[in-house]
Amino acid sequence: MNGIINVIKPPLITSYKVVELIKRKFKVRHIGHLGVLDPIATGLLQIAVGSATKLFDYFISLKRAYRVELLLGISTDTQDSAGTPTKILDNVSITGIEEVINSFKGEILQTPPMYSTLHYKGKRLYELAREGIEVPREPRRVIVESIDILEIKEGKYPRVILDVVCQKGTYIRSLCNDIGEKLGVGGHMASLIRTKIGSIDLTKAYPLTEILERGSSILDYFMPWTLLEEMKRIDLTVKKQRDDFIKGKSVPLFKAPYSRKEFVSVWYNGICIGVGKVSQDTLFPIAIERLDVS
Repeated sequence: MNGIINVIKPPLITSYKVVELIKRKFKVRHIGHLGVLDPIATGLLQIAVGSATKLFDYFISLKRAYRVELLLGISTDTQDSAGTPTKILDNVSITGIEEVINSFKGEILQTPPMYSTLHYKGKRLYELAREGIEVPREPRRVIVESIDILEIKEGKYPRVILDVVCQKGTYIRSLCNDIGEKLGVGGHMASLIRTKIGSIDLTKAYPLTEILERGSSILDYFMPWTLLEEMKRIDLTVKKQRDDFIKGKSVPLFKAPYSRKEFVSVWYNGICIGVGKVSQDTLFPIAIERLDVS
């Protein structure tokens, strides 16, 4: 069994717990997520089963879209609503907020938060943070493709609803914190929904509760490979190529279609038969649709 499940994660549960619950429900052995989602966050979480876990690098490279609520005037140690306030401002001014938010579009430098899964000398940063230890982190270049202000709710602690599209490595919590700091009032991420990964949105995902309560076969929840619209495509023209691919054998190609290693969707006679990886003039199967060789 090899496939991807698009899950709508509920709040207050870790991505690892979602993996554990699905693993236990369907009694699968080789399973993992394709990009962590914060415990307080909801939305799209992709779970890989079997050899589909080898697609991690592909999925992590896709841009992501979020609906985020930024609360201004209160900073927290985790940069989100699950943390302890570290600074509270009584008089919160949002003058110039649009200009400040727009300044975070494009390529920016972002320092990873201490409460993250990054490693430092063999330990995860969040483990050190829980021990009260803070270590230096090098700022990283990340790309925020767009930030759109949907609504500004004024009050003692104003709330700003944003739609954010970003590339890999971007911490939305840190983005909220940095916007608040640049505005001079502090802030944190009050809530977060991941709405899209690449071309996959929430309409193509299943609520976790539905999977756990009603699911009888994990195969019913596997995403069709045809949904991977960004993935390059290879059309096999010879039946033996198709048969070898389905059997999990490497497939010699008549020419080298790409100059470097690429993940590809694999097609035969107009049907997507799985995904693989091309290296020079050879196609290596990764995950295969349930097809018979006939």
